[in-house]
Amino acid sequence: MAEITTQFCDSASYTEVSLSQYGRFLGDADTPVLPFLNERTIIAYVTAGSGTLKLGNSLHTVEPGCITVFFPGICINGTGLDGQQIAAMWLELDGPALPEVLTRAGLTPQKPILHLTVPDEQSETIAAFTRLTDPEQEYGPLRATGIALELLDGLLRETPRPCQPKVANLQHYYVDKSIRYIKAKYPQDISVEDVAQYCGLNRSYLGKLFRDATGITTQEYLIRQRMSVACDYLKRGAAPIATIARSVGYPNQLHFSRAFHKVFGIPPREWQKRNREK
Repeated sequence: MAEITTQFCDSASYTEVSLSQYGRFLGDADTPVLPFLNERTIIAYVTAGSGTLKLGNSLHTVEPGCITVFFPGICINGTGLDGQQIAAMWLELDGPALPEVLTRAGLTPQKPILHLTVPDEQSETIAAFTRLTDPEQEYGPLRATGIALELLDGLLRETPRPCQPKVANLQHYYVDKSIRYIKAKYPQDISVEDVAQYCGLNRSYLGKLFRDATGITTQEYLIRQRMSVACDYLKRGAAPIATIARSVGYPNQLHFSRAFHKVFGIPPREWQKRNREK
């Protein structure tokens, strides 16, 4: 008998990130960086030199070892201190998922600078920065984007205090997380308890959050997801009913038929006769 081991990848929150450009920067001593606005988000890692940085109305000090984020639409002014050249590695990113990633790392327009929790030589974030911006290397778009995503992953794991969702957004956060898990895992023999465990919540508490947000229980949503896919398979005559049952998370065909009958009022074979595509 075949044995399959799987790991769930909750990628929906992070896949909509695009890499625009990347490189290295070396600023002349005491030469100010002219005020400019950027349309996308720039993440920089300072490797040498110290300086002052004015982002909008806020004044910050940058120094070696700090991660600095230049958020879109914020006016940037900068200069070196004490005749020092400022050197940095940087990348420019965009995409609707990026603000959530940065917020979870503790980086916001109000707090655009932080230090990682691990030494530079042990940091996966810095290693990704170095690889991506190495002037001796030429990467294709897929490889470069992959390294950029590695960098963001390291940033989430190596920041001092990764941010948790705000209380006001907890219901949306956990319900959305539950739905993504169900849509990815429904073909397997999962239960509501598995969903709750994935979210790190008590089953009853998750059930209340889910019901208040959607009007149905977590169990009902799981069944609807399975039946929706099963109906599509039945319409197309894609496979025998026993195979369809296994494909939507019911190892036992009898259990599938009972669940189907409870939802639609007729057995799956009868439903197929009435709805099968010609």
